[in-house]
Amino acid sequence: MMHRMVAAWFALTLALAACAEEEVLVNPPSSASLPGSRWVVAGFTLDGVGGALPADVRLTLDFDDAGGVGGTAGCNLYFGTVTLPAGGISITGIGSTEMACEPAVMEREARFLAALGRVTAFTLEADRLTLAASDGGASIDLVPFVPEPDRPLAGTVWHLTTLIDGDTASSTVAGTEPMLEVDDTAGRISGSGGCNRYFAAATFGEGTLSVGAIGATKMGCEPAVMQQESFVFAVLEAATTWEIEGTTLRVLTGDGRGLEFSAE
Repeated sequence: MMHRMVAAWFALTLALAACAEEEVLVNPPSSASLPGSRWVVAGFTLDGVGGALPADVRLTLDFDDAGGVGGTAGCNLYFGTVTLPAGGISITGIGSTEMACEPAVMEREARFLAALGRVTAFTLEADRLTLAASDGGASIDLVPFVPEPDRPLAGTVWHLTTLIDGDTASSTVAGTEPMLEVDDTAGRISGSGGCNRYFAAATFGEGTLSVGAIGATKMGCEPAVMQQESFVFAVLEAATTWEIEGTTLRVLTGDGRGLEFSAE
């Protein structure tokens, strides 16, 4: 019953070659191999600061077939435009969603996006890709993205990570843990809105969703938490579609609102 949104991505590579005691970029065999590929950042440097990323940090870079790039910068989703002059690369018009995370995460994100905007060349070899600035001030090392198998909709505990309202995406209120569980056999959903427990009848089709009126406990919490919970309940009641990509579940309405969950 799962609706797969995972595209087929193929592996690419990188290399740096030493010459006359200096690192020089080796021209790739074909810039046409970048469009349609997806990568995970292994590490990056900016102005001599940085290195390998911790194992629990996941930054990604996707090249689409229409000259666009995007991915996750650690807290926010980002997007931009890529051009591939002979032997080089230029990423411009970089923008992102406006979620707030821990200061250290936001600082790393800002540095990564700055590095991305400064790269001018790339190299491919075996199973790695490197982007680098011609002045040596920025370098990004990447490995091919390997998609995780889609988690089952039912029987998985889904933790809310992102609230979507049109073009705006925001993270959950600090200290709250909204979540969703699906029992499609019984035709119901249940979970927490961040303050109160909730439940509702629900019908899941192949990518389609219909949720009945939500019932919930009557606890009172801080205004921001209650506002978040009201949004969660409103989106669930208006939801029309759902999709799973690996460990991510998205529940979407027809008017641009949505909820994004991560599997436990």
